[in-house]
Amino acid sequence: MSDTGTKAGCNCGCSGAGPVLTEFLRNLGPSDRVSQHFKNAHLEILKGLSALLDEQIAARTEGPRHDQGTRITVD
Repeated sequence: MSDTGTKAGCNCGCSGAGPVLTEFLRNLGPSDRVSQHFKNAHLEILKGLSALLDEQIAARTEGPRHDQGTRITVD
């Protein structure tokens, strides 16, 4: 088979438009630096939620507090 009429070595019938379109769409997205920033921010949000849940679980699993109030002996 010959590769006549196609660009970028593509013979799927798109005449090379597929790889060009893919590259174009890839360039519309954020850079690798920006993507890494958002990934790190996402991770920090998850860590914050994890800490919040840990605090809530700890608060609900502690036994009842008996140090509230004062005992008075009544005759």
